[in-house]
Amino acid sequence: MVLWLLFTSTVAPSDAGLGMCASLVAAAVGVAGQSRGAFQFRFRPKWLRRAWSIPIHIAHDTAVVFAALVRHATGRKRVRGTWAAIPFEPGGDDPESAARRALATLGISLGPNTLVVGVDDEAGVLLVHQLVSDPASIERLVRS
Repeated sequence: MVLWLLFTSTVAPSDAGLGMCASLVAAAVGVAGQSRGAFQFRFRPKWLRRAWSIPIHIAHDTAVVFAALVRHATGRKRVRGTWAAIPFEPGGDDPESAARRALATLGISLGPNTLVVGVDDEAGVLLVHQLVSDPASIERLVRS
């Protein structure tokens, strides 16, 4: 909620009240799901060492999308989305592997060019859709 208030640059009572209600509902759903064992998530602090590459990925994706927009708007090249399968070790059903998959999905999908559609456990790949094909940038993010 604090991030929302910072992003909107307002502290209007109506926004704060709605934000508190939404935060309360989200927290209640999360606690209820966790208490029923609906999901297990074990975060490892050492993963924060890799977080430095996410802003670089977002900036790179943004530049790629804006360049594609310029090419499309000037009629030089039509933009067509592509699908890619990026090598990724998904791990097992343990809480740490679930956390790793969730954080990889989140980190990669934050950029405007790439959206993780799923993880294929059997093939060991992340299935992604990209507005502009650039699988090498995702592979760098997964490896870093």
